[in-house]
Amino acid sequence: MRAALLLLALLASGHAATAQVQTQEKEQTQAPAETGPEDVPADNRFDPARMVPSLVVPRTRITRFRFPVIDAHSHDVYAQDPAAVAAWVKLQQQLGVEKTFIFTGKSGAEFRAAVARYAGAYPGRFVMFAGISGEGIASPGYGELLRQRLRADVQAGAAGLAELTDKGLGLVRVGDQAYYIDDPRFDALWDEAGKLRLPVFVHIAEPAPFYQPADEHNDLRRSLNWSLYDKGTPGFEAMQLRFQNVLRRHPHTTFVAVHAFNLGNDLGRVGTLLAKFPNVQVDFAARMWELARQPYSARRFFIKYADRILFGTDNDPTPAMYLAHARQFETEDEWFWPADAEWWRGYGMHLPDTVLRKLYRDNALRLLRQRLDQQ
Repeated sequence: MRAALLLLALLASGHAATAQVQTQEKEQTQAPAETGPEDVPADNRFDPARMVPSLVVPRTRITRFRFPVIDAHSHDVYAQDPAAVAAWVKLQQQLGVEKTFIFTGKSGAEFRAAVARYAGAYPGRFVMFAGISGEGIASPGYGELLRQRLRADVQAGAAGLAELTDKGLGLVRVGDQAYYIDDPRFDALWDEAGKLRLPVFVHIAEPAPFYQPADEHNDLRRSLNWSLYDKGTPGFEAMQLRFQNVLRRHPHTTFVAVHAFNLGNDLGRVGTLLAKFPNVQVDFAARMWELARQPYSARRFFIKYADRILFGTDNDPTPAMYLAHARQFETEDEWFWPADAEWWRGYGMHLPDTVLRKLYRDNALRLLRQRLDQQ
């Protein structure tokens, strides 16, 4: 009897100990709640943009990109006359920029004028991309018009379509009528681009905070300037789904989701989309500030998807802008302002040379060769 009681006591104590261990393990897996800045001054002068950092860390001196670069995301608005274009070419030569993709968003005569200003004056230096026209969108033959216009723009020098933008107000808008990117009226365009092996660069949505109130809880300061909150859009998630509809319906057309689907704050989700849609690539143009605050996650992402990312700037061409990109990709520098910064400084990713070569040049060349290989 005594032995039985001892056994029951041992079992009971063992159960209690196991329960205690399980409770401790559960507690350990639950991260404590994060606390934000404390003792914020009443007049709220805590503005990182105005603060002079006291941090003393090494700074890498960079004068040009480590390897030749193809800037696969720029625009024709950055140089409006021959002198400005010439100055831009000189800057590219100084810093190691081999070519630049010029997104015009234009078709017909306007596109041909842009070609003359850039590629006509500097053959091989600028790669031109056309846009679309909404003229005739309500007519039954609009799809065929899109095909004809695209073929004409290709004859005039277009290497693809860019930048086609739908932030929730329509890829084409006529008055109050929005024609969203997944409207069947545009299917003929995506199909023709696929047949011609032309890449299509799409700007879908904007960062999710732009669709939220621009108040003290919104972590993007520029949300106030670029706000789409209460502007009659379908919303951020709805626009993501609309673009995915297009990717799904046109698996043989190559798309580039510029600004990484505007999901730079969630690289895991970008990776899921890249795995789901092999016909899409991404760039992080004008979203370097997103990467700057997550250098470890960003480095892992770029290494994993090294064949699917294009280098692009989407900013006014200045030495500081270009070199900020080089510093962020090439070094392990700390606490510096990235290009087109938000309110936070950031950190370098120190990418391997094999990744830099693909990012800077090889991936863009492969994209251009799609059409050349067909001809």
